[in-house]
Amino acid sequence: MIMREDNGQERIGVYVCHCGTNISHTVDVKDVADYARGLPGVVTVREYKYMCSDPGQDMIKKDIVDDDLTRVVVSSCSPLMHEETFRNTCEDAGMNRFLFQMSNIREQCSWVHPDRAKATAKAKRLVAAAIRRVSFHKSLEQREAPVNRNTLIVGAGIAGIEAALKIADSGKKVYLVDKEPSIGGHMAKFDKTFPTLDCAACILTPKMVQVGQHPNIELMTYSEVEEVSGYVGNFKAKIRRRARFVDEEKCTGCGDCTQNCLVRNQAYLDPPVIQEVEIDEARSALIDRVVAKYGGGGEMLVPILQDINAELNWLPQEVLMRISQVKEVPLEHVVRIATFYSSFSLEPRGKHIINVCMGTACEVKGAPRITARLERELGINVGETTSDMKFTLEAVRCVGCCGLAPVIMVGDEFYGKLTPGKVAKLIDQLAAADGD
Repeated sequence: MIMREDNGQERIGVYVCHCGTNISHTVDVKDVADYARGLPGVVTVREYKYMCSDPGQDMIKKDIVDDDLTRVVVSSCSPLMHEETFRNTCEDAGMNRFLFQMSNIREQCSWVHPDRAKATAKAKRLVAAAIRRVSFHKSLEQREAPVNRNTLIVGAGIAGIEAALKIADSGKKVYLVDKEPSIGGHMAKFDKTFPTLDCAACILTPKMVQVGQHPNIELMTYSEVEEVSGYVGNFKAKIRRRARFVDEEKCTGCGDCTQNCLVRNQAYLDPPVIQEVEIDEARSALIDRVVAKYGGGGEMLVPILQDINAELNWLPQEVLMRISQVKEVPLEHVVRIATFYSSFSLEPRGKHIINVCMGTACEVKGAPRITARLERELGINVGETTSDMKFTLEAVRCVGCCGLAPVIMVGDEFYGKLTPGKVAKLIDQLAAADGD
């Protein structure tokens, strides 16, 4: 016999719901109810078509008072849907809301078992377990405690940005932390988004602006969370902000401080004024030809650098210096443009630049195996160039050819639906075309 804390017998009410036909179509509700009547401590058992309806709840309230029930079990749907409903019902009838237990015989029985006999047997076991469990419940009190409603979000990619905006719009303070100097994450590197191929920047840029301007968001870039302590509702976080070596309040993002940076561009800025540039005749002729083609002043640096980068596959230091002299543009300005665009390279690259697409479709279709085979065939890792300057292997986020996945680009040529064997043959063909 199940006993109460005051040594009196528990008086448990059991209510089995038909849930229309959701439960009764598969589970024999009457049989489950009859089974519950014989269990220890059970004094009231009812079945009803919709226990969550007003008449169903009124039935429970009335029985709690008339039958002096001390515990209530409802066997119906998921607690996620109606546990709060039935707890409120018990509380309205004068019973502590935590002396209630719910068993799920819809999602866990009728919706997953085609066999009526087996589903009914399982429902009986779930009801018996709920009755046994509720007998050990104790009256609890709900208490209110002060809660720090501020929110810390780690990572300012598109997901972190979206979460920060939603929470901030609800009136809560948000601390958005990212270890990179700028927000945006991987999406900032994408050209298009999968699977719609929408412009990534068109989606991301407005949200980045909103984050920077939102009064409820404190953006902490170039920062990392070092320690989190406390408990739910009262966490404390220690965040280290790495030195930027500029006054953020005064910085306008003009980039003029580049000319004084002695770390990033030391090779280009020392000595600060270059009188003579040693450059071979072929490269000098190339620069003169390209510069003459575009004319103009510093506003033409991008197409000039594009043409030279396409010709040489990279931008040597002496080339940047020569362009600076010919166009009479400060070297730091040339360097700033050359380092801003990812399509420019300041490191030597091979004649054939192989870009392996690592977008979602290509990743699923076998891009990692393609990459591994290329590394083995070429004897280099991603981001490296072969010693004979024939091949450079790189990875890109998406090339927008998801229907051909997995895809690689060699120069401007696309190769799709590849296998490791096919890429090995492609390397052989490219090497043969070069006369190797």
